Amino acid sequence: MVSESADSSDSSPSDEPRSDAPSAVDAPPVGGRWWYWVAAVPLYYVAATVLGFLLGVVAFALAVGGVFTASAGDVTAPLSVGLGFALVVLGALLLAAVGLLVSVAFPLAVYRDATALADADVDWDPDPALYAALGVAGILLQPLQVPVAVYYLFKRHESVGRP
Repeated sequence: MVSESADSSDSSPSDEPRSDAPSAVDAPPVGGRWWYWVAAVPLYYVAATVLGFLLGVVAFALAVGGVFTASAGDVTAPLSVGLGFALVVLGALLLAAVGLLVSVAFPLAVYRDATALADADVDWDPDPALYAALGVAGILLQPLQVPVAVYYLFKRHESVGRP
């Protein structure tokens, strides 16, 4: 019979969960929350893709619905079609305005956060000027901002333990 009084303090290292990333408790403090704006870039692109698709479906439904609700010989569209298209256009303009805000804020946010990381005692030392330059280039080449933001956040997570 095996004794239940075995010493439990003699556990092997494989019994403990391992993580290469530091926990949020062990992570050194990094000043500022600029990484929120960096994280807004990929989140915006996912949300804008879904909302843009839904706006397209609504616009298509209004166009098809307007064709079928108009009577023969009537050259004016129903009022609901005009208001529907106005809402679709306003939604698209709102998406574009938010996208412009996120896109323009990204270079400043990534620069400020990279500077805070460089000043903190972490094992990753990002070059703030390089990331800011990539952010500015991403204003002109929009698809560049998403992978830069995702890579930056991944490396930040490995070093700091958050986002």
